[in-house]
Amino acid sequence: MALCERIISLEVQKAYEELKAALLRRGCKIVTEEPTKSIIVEQGSLWGMSPKGVKKRVTFSLFPYDSKTRVVSVTSLASDWVATSVFGCILSLLLAFVFYWIATDMEAFIAAKRHSLWGWLAEAFGYSGFQEALAIVGLIKILSIVLLVIAIVSILTDLYIYAKKDSFSEEVVKLLP
Repeated sequence: MALCERIISLEVQKAYEELKAALLRRGCKIVTEEPTKSIIVEQGSLWGMSPKGVKKRVTFSLFPYDSKTRVVSVTSLASDWVATSVFGCILSLLLAFVFYWIATDMEAFIAAKRHSLWGWLAEAFGYSGFQEALAIVGLIKILSIVLLVIAIVSILTDLYIYAKKDSFSEEVVKLLP
């Protein structure tokens, strides 16, 4: 969880009203609210791929501070978004490994003409010649590399999103006077 804090020049009641209006304008779903004290919202989408677009829960707390208001926000990524992202990365890595394993096993079958676990694929694809079988092996290896690249890009994107997850709450708080 991350924390964003700002002191604004409005009294608590007015600050609460302004904050609620700003959140509703941005399409947030209010989960719970305790007038003049806190608002908890859900924002973003399960399929979001940017720090502002991912599904998250943001808690805004308001505290009187002299004649002003201290607004504190805490952002956390939605557990279903995290689970979907982790599942996608694991699936990509697993498929990349399986396809690489298939390719190397087929390669050994073609070279040694001995029985192997995935050798039947070479025969199923119409293994009529050395060049055709090697082309299939090359294609499967390329597929495994593409899946590995997808997993790496996904992990890097998720790390970036995690580092910048406060950008939405910072933007909303900056709009308040």
